[in-house]
Amino acid sequence: MRTSAGFFMPNFRTFSKIPSSYDQLLDKLAARGLLIANADSAKVHLRNIGYFRLIGYGLPFEQYGEQGNRIGQYAENTNFDSLVDIYLTDRKVSSLLLNAIERIEITTRNIINHELACKYNSAHWYMDPALFKESDDFTHASLLNEIKRHTLKNAEVGSEREGKREIFIHHYYNHYDQPEYPPCWMVAEIFPLGSWSKVYEHLSVSKDRKIISRQLDLAPATLQSWLHSITYLRNMCAHHSRLFGRKFVIRPNEAKGTPFLDENRLFNFVCIVYRLLKKINPGSNWLDAFHDELETLDSELLRHYGFSENWLEEEFWLE
Repeated sequence: MRTSAGFFMPNFRTFSKIPSSYDQLLDKLAARGLLIANADSAKVHLRNIGYFRLIGYGLPFEQYGEQGNRIGQYAENTNFDSLVDIYLTDRKVSSLLLNAIERIEITTRNIINHELACKYNSAHWYMDPALFKESDDFTHASLLNEIKRHTLKNAEVGSEREGKREIFIHHYYNHYDQPEYPPCWMVAEIFPLGSWSKVYEHLSVSKDRKIISRQLDLAPATLQSWLHSITYLRNMCAHHSRLFGRKFVIRPNEAKGTPFLDENRLFNFVCIVYRLLKKINPGSNWLDAFHDELETLDSELLRHYGFSENWLEEEFWLE
């Protein structure tokens, strides 16, 4: 579009959809071929789950035109209750993954801190800028600023922000002026997995990276990739993102003996979670619980997570 002054202006696209009632949403789904056995029950699920979230689980069951375009119709015999069941399974899968990732996160941050604190004989090893290399998305100053933010260092005495500090952080700042920040084992408790992933990635001394990765029986580059991948997975699970039918953007580095798929589905991430968890806690029954949950799905649905029907019989899972 050209203005009166002769300049070209972009043609802005305007979102014009308006909200629909639950009855209207069910009518829309039915018109697209979704079978709805009980409208009253379906409306309860729409209220509890949300239309937009639920239809994401229907993406693998949509029909496509000759050019690969969505035609707005579901495959024959696709029904509303099946989408709800898949959603419920996905939620349980997400919860199981979070439980495993919690164990991995706590162990990993403890290994990083214990090894480096002992090597450098310092509870504040992370304050030494010489131990880090910098990049476009990491500087030592930014690391300290993040610690300052997570420990609420600048909170005013008696303020509501000060009251939100962990009690051990509060004790440190009340009793010590130097060093400026708490010891590494306190920082470990309030620093998120993504931050520890960046810390490990930016350790400048190769031997430091090796003594940490060796404890988890991985090469440094593999551990770096897996921490990044697990952080990505953890954030998806914590924010209730859909795992079913998803092709993941971040792909973990492959490691010898780990049966990754070419198609980057959840399967690849479960491989790295299981391998790390097995190293950390060989007696864990997590894999059994995970398998029991997936067993509720038929082989066609399993495929949308990247699993085969008899996946647990592969050698990798039996070691």
